[in-house]
Amino acid sequence: MSILESAHSRVRGFAGIALSIAALLIPVSPSAGGAPVRFGPIDTSRLMGSPDPMPLEAEAAFPHLSFNRPLEFTFAPDGSGRAFVVEQEGIVRVFPNDPNQAETQVFLDIRDVVSREGNEEGLLGLAFHPDYRGNGQFFVYYSTRPRASIVSRFRVLAGDPDRADRGSEQKVMRIEQPYSNHNGGCIRFGPDGFLYIGLGDGGSAHDPHGHGQNLRTLLGSILRIDVDHKDPGLEYAVPKDNPFADRGDQARGEIWAYGLRNVWRMSFDRATGDLWIGDVGQNRYEEVDLIRRGGNYGWKIREGLHPFEPDAPRTGGPLIDPLAEYYHSEGLSITGGLVYRGARLPGYQGAYFYGDYVSGQVWTLRYDGRKVTENRKVARTGLAISAFGEDDRGEMIITAFDGRLYRLRPTSADLEAVRSAFPKRLSQTGLFASTEKMQLHPGAVPYDVNLPLWSDHAAKERFIVLPQGAKVTFDEKKSWHFPVGAVLVKHFLLDLDRVNARRRQRLETRLLVHAPDGWHGYTYVWNAEQTDADLYTDGLTRAYQVKTGGGTVDQSWYFPSSADCMACHTKATDFVLGPNTRQMNRELDDGPTGRNQITILAELGLFEDRPARPVEQLERFPRWGGSDAAEALARAYLDVNCSFCHSPDGIAGRRPDLRYQTPLKQASLVGQRPNQGQVGPEGAVLVAPGEPEQSELLLRISTRGSRRMPPLATSVVDREAVEVLSKWIRQIRRSGAD
Repeated sequence: MSILESAHSRVRGFAGIALSIAALLIPVSPSAGGAPVRFGPIDTSRLMGSPDPMPLEAEAAFPHLSFNRPLEFTFAPDGSGRAFVVEQEGIVRVFPNDPNQAETQVFLDIRDVVSREGNEEGLLGLAFHPDYRGNGQFFVYYSTRPRASIVSRFRVLAGDPDRADRGSEQKVMRIEQPYSNHNGGCIRFGPDGFLYIGLGDGGSAHDPHGHGQNLRTLLGSILRIDVDHKDPGLEYAVPKDNPFADRGDQARGEIWAYGLRNVWRMSFDRATGDLWIGDVGQNRYEEVDLIRRGGNYGWKIREGLHPFEPDAPRTGGPLIDPLAEYYHSEGLSITGGLVYRGARLPGYQGAYFYGDYVSGQVWTLRYDGRKVTENRKVARTGLAISAFGEDDRGEMIITAFDGRLYRLRPTSADLEAVRSAFPKRLSQTGLFASTEKMQLHPGAVPYDVNLPLWSDHAAKERFIVLPQGAKVTFDEKKSWHFPVGAVLVKHFLLDLDRVNARRRQRLETRLLVHAPDGWHGYTYVWNAEQTDADLYTDGLTRAYQVKTGGGTVDQSWYFPSSADCMACHTKATDFVLGPNTRQMNRELDDGPTGRNQITILAELGLFEDRPARPVEQLERFPRWGGSDAAEALARAYLDVNCSFCHSPDGIAGRRPDLRYQTPLKQASLVGQRPNQGQVGPEGAVLVAPGEPEQSELLLRISTRGSRRMPPLATSVVDREAVEVLSKWIRQIRRSGAD
């Protein structure tokens, strides 16, 4: 007897896996040993370690402080030891560098001129003049309207070292930006006393204007300028030893290096003076570069070390290789870091730390001047890492978009013992009575959702497993809270014959595990015999032949890496996606009672406290494939498939806000320009009332490629969703919604 079947084919259950949840109260015996299916404890201890334990872990550096999208931590070279944090909205805060500090002061507030229309726009950079102690000058980089990036000079307020003089602004440079993304924004003074400015290629995707290889534009480059002198007609001077300073109209003399897509954070090694950057990739690869005078780093001829548009126009000499790259199975957006010169992490001095904004992973890289001698992963933080900064003593601080500041510290565990103890096969996890028969131990609770995440036609079976004494904390509005030791199990199966639905292939079983150090995702890939599944921590793609009404087609299936799993299961959703009230509040179709799922879970004793209100009064998503209105279905679909990124606390920022409960007028969706480049025709907006063909949101869901949505683990367009969203967009104009 299978778990509840949805009207949509992608959530059909399969016979023999589990009872429907409605049958949990009935003493029947589908599992080995003939024991009744009941909610009960299952030993999950084997999964509480790690298959690849990291030597470092994150800890709060200032546990009493919180910020709004912090993306810079730095210090002033005045001997005061104070710390400064940049908030993307347009504020710089200052406070004593004391872990017990509980308050900050606003050093500078320029929100009145900073544009945050795009997710990558805002106040993006801060650099103190090397002679700040004497001249009180500092520089900021920010976005404004009309669309441009501004580099401005400010001065500290006379008599108050904790306040800037807001009226002292002098605009040093204005760089026009064609799009809202790829703004770069990091600024640093080099050991030579000149100001270096990291830029992106201007935005959109595929570098449509060819800025990366064009020396006549400042975009796609790192600039080097002299802010202490002025050339005629400029508020700065071009250093005479810049590589292109003598090219006249053939090149911009400010350029120090070029061929870059989007420089996201750069730093000078305080010991050697070397300039390191992270350059954000597009389709596949993120890269670390060591910047050389006049260097061409290859964009858009290549991405990382790999051809991108090899026939694109090229400028200059040989392309300089990145020191390191990583594929998008490890993360989706590099955050450049720094060479560590502090004392808190013995053994890491001289190592370059860098991370990924989406996966939260951190690496160290060592370079001996000729070759890379080390490039290894050292931490899985689960954080949306926006920057690596350092204090005046060289100690490293990580800023993250959960609003906190973090340090890294060594873990105390025996790493090899932890690694060897982790189950390498599904049968070793302790969750299954039989993997060959797909039977979990009695006590695992099956569940279903109203509107499933699109997974390329795969059917899914879902289970909740809790250890001894553990209960779930129910919440009417937010994600349910699962205790340490909880495991959410999800089986994926693919119909290889969609005509007769007789050849269902076991693809993978994913485990979302709440370990003592946080949430982790693991993928177990089923073997050819369909008897067991092997653990894969890196991404894997396989091809399957699927029979359809139109013939046989090849379908690729991507098995996500552990990092991929945590790109969606983020802190913004308390790491859990499916089990929430809107999804779980449903009647069960295939049981003898037709009772409500939440009611049954409460009666089973799953919750710490039973829901305070009757389920009839609780919100619920519409059932996919049902007769609900197109707007309700469309908004629920966007919530389930998109809002874990597109929400105020998600990695994509607050615009648009695709949560179901956000009123459409407040979602920054209808009539709004896209934040992350253009896919549709000129003038397309996220949602154009009555015009699906002019709606960027629909176009990204309708196509596959670098700008597809969702960006992970899907290679097949969800045609039913396209129909629902198209119908909804057509109705917006008729209903007068905006």
